[in-house]
Amino acid sequence: MSKLIETIDLTKVYGEKETAVTALNSINTTFNQNQFTAIMGPSGSGKSTLLHCLAGLDKVSSGSILIKGVDLASLNDKQLTKMRRDSFGFIFQAFNLIPTLTAEENITLPSSVAGKKPEQDWVEKIINTMDIGDRLTHRPNELSGGQQQRVAAARAMASKPEVIFADEPSGNLDSKSSKELLVFMKSIVSELNQTIVMVTHDPYAASFAERVIMLKDGEIANDLDNPTQEEIVSQVTSLTDI
Repeated sequence: MSKLIETIDLTKVYGEKETAVTALNSINTTFNQNQFTAIMGPSGSGKSTLLHCLAGLDKVSSGSILIKGVDLASLNDKQLTKMRRDSFGFIFQAFNLIPTLTAEENITLPSSVAGKKPEQDWVEKIINTMDIGDRLTHRPNELSGGQQQRVAAARAMASKPEVIFADEPSGNLDSKSSKELLVFMKSIVSELNQTIVMVTHDPYAASFAERVIMLKDGEIANDLDNPTQEEIVSQVTSLTDI
């Protein structure tokens, strides 16, 4: 596996002086291409902050994030926007769908913004997997929470980005839809060399990942390869009990 993302002494501090809170404390790790990584930890451990920094949505206080050797801090706003548009896909718990667009228009939006035609066969495969073929003409306010999450997941995958950043992607889905989404995410890693970095609190969701990074108080507490769901539960329990 080749290295796609590298963090060097990545630190994120919110506030100043007496009110300063260190969300991430000197994180050193790498994320490889063609790998499904889950990030877990107790509430306040820094997992969402880490995801947002990796995706260029939040600026680091110190240290570096390298994407294929390019330091995100060296990019201007235009260059960073282009990288996020062309190389990243996003699945957020809040969906972040455009309310005036139909489900289909939301799914193909990244390609449209980039001036590219989406690969129709691929888009149709995603739509069928997400089971949203009968909702393509509906706008977000006409969809259930689970349907909106599936549209958001389809949008992230439609342009075949180099890396997908997912924040609780199955959090608003029923168990059947959740399993279908996670199985599909795992399959695009193995079959299409996709890279996924996912934040989750759910050991079941994390068990689909090849690697699980455990955070505690803004630091890496453990880094597990191919853990079982039982091992993940044990790790989460031990971190919570510390």
